[in-house]
Amino acid sequence: MTSVDHSTASTVADLPVAERRDDAWRTLSDRGEVVPLADGLAVTSLAVVKAVLREPGRFSIQKVFEAVETGYPLIPLAFDPPEQTRYRRILQPFFSPRRIRPLEESLRAQAVALVEAVKARGACDFVADIAGPFPAQALLTLLGLPLEDRDRFIGWKDAALRLTADAAGEVPLTDEERAAEVAQTMAMGGYLAELIRTRREEPGDDVLSEILALRGEDRLSDDEALGVCLMLVLAGLETVTDALGLGMERLATHPERQQELVRDLSLVPAAVEELLRLDPPAPFLPRMTTEDVEIAGCPVPAGTLINAHLNTANRDEACWPRAHEIDFHRAENPHTSFGLGVHRCLGTHLARLEMRLVFEEWHRRIPHYAITEGTSHRARLVRANLGLESLHLTF
Repeated sequence: MTSVDHSTASTVADLPVAERRDDAWRTLSDRGEVVPLADGLAVTSLAVVKAVLREPGRFSIQKVFEAVETGYPLIPLAFDPPEQTRYRRILQPFFSPRRIRPLEESLRAQAVALVEAVKARGACDFVADIAGPFPAQALLTLLGLPLEDRDRFIGWKDAALRLTADAAGEVPLTDEERAAEVAQTMAMGGYLAELIRTRREEPGDDVLSEILALRGEDRLSDDEALGVCLMLVLAGLETVTDALGLGMERLATHPERQQELVRDLSLVPAAVEELLRLDPPAPFLPRMTTEDVEIAGCPVPAGTLINAHLNTANRDEACWPRAHEIDFHRAENPHTSFGLGVHRCLGTHLARLEMRLVFEEWHRRIPHYAITEGTSHRARLVRANLGLESLHLTF
């Protein structure tokens, strides 16, 4: 067994993620299956990532959340079995294909409206005009809330994520900025708490009302229901926004691939999977060891932070020939971008639907587009989220 040497460890932020993320992930993968970082370890191969994510007893997400105070319990994300098992069993039916499918007609009309609004201008910031608003509208539709609340939800989500990044020392805030973000986050909590109260008294035809109507051992307390709502806002909106932005950037820089979709919209579902494979919006998933373990022959003590890198696992040549290329015709695409094991993303079906609708309606209406000359489209890595601040397109 070989112990891990942290003496020359750096961080993922030291890699050229902003300008050349493909090169960054190649560099990380080339360093081995287990890579020492300043704050723990990165595991990079598909086999080791699977092994870590499928053993929540030894590799805990709950201990990660306990170590980094967030101020909000995200249910079921921030829990390990057996609590996570109960929450997952209760919530899974409300996010199944059968439950999500009826939303398609309304969400497609919303996607069309957003695309038509920018089409007339001949240019847009795809992140601000499409990738940010649409996931927020999808969540509001799921919860039976007015679309007029969209920008408030986006602002609340952004404030909470900035506070988390500030607490981790990644994006330091001034005292005044921090106070403003705290006020925004508290406003979100107050809105959702009041929503839960009113939906208990006057249920509607929406997912939240159905969840709150559960009885017996499946009944969720108000605090638990708030944790579910916070998870939907904070974990759901950002990831779909980032996935849409990163995917569209890749299409905009590969005109031959965008034209494939224009010629044949039936390729869009496969394109969604391939773009997610190359650019998981949560490129690594943090876990903490609960006991002394061995990873790929390396002894690792209890209490070590392990980042399971989906971005490198998804580029395993044994599973994906020409893994660094975009190919919408892969026979199979078992990527890890929605996670693995008990913590596989609860919103998988909704996220896929959102991405499919945006890419279908965009390419149906805007067949030629490119990144606006002279504009920046740098990726930014904040906590475990990777996305674009902006993506200016001309068409």
